[in-house]
Amino acid sequence: MVGLSAAVLVWGSVAGVVGMTSGIAEAQPGPVPLDNHAWPGCPDSNPAGPCHWCPGDPPVQTGNLRVNPVVWDNTVCHTYWYVTPGLGNVAQNIFEGDNPPAPPPPPPALNFCPIPPWCP
Repeated sequence: MVGLSAAVLVWGSVAGVVGMTSGIAEAQPGPVPLDNHAWPGCPDSNPAGPCHWCPGDPPVQTGNLRVNPVVWDNTVCHTYWYVTPGLGNVAQNIFEGDNPPAPPPPPPALNFCPIPPWCP
């Protein structure tokens, strides 16, 4: 029984490879976003913010609109910033207002060298 299973598995793999090589795949160019350097709603000249949203604009992207939606008045325009998760005031990573909180400091440097001759 093991020999039959192995033969079927090998034959299926060979048939799959032969089937995959029967056609030639060609990549078709797709639309390229015009604004691929800034967060949605932010200007290209300052991609970190401040960003602007007004009624009629697409929803502000938080990474997961279902569990982390932006909660604000949808009838007026807003100025917002993308911030470190947990520092936002209208979503976990969205801060509305003029003065966003500063990012947390980096972790302390570790002065450990695993291979001493290779360390500066």
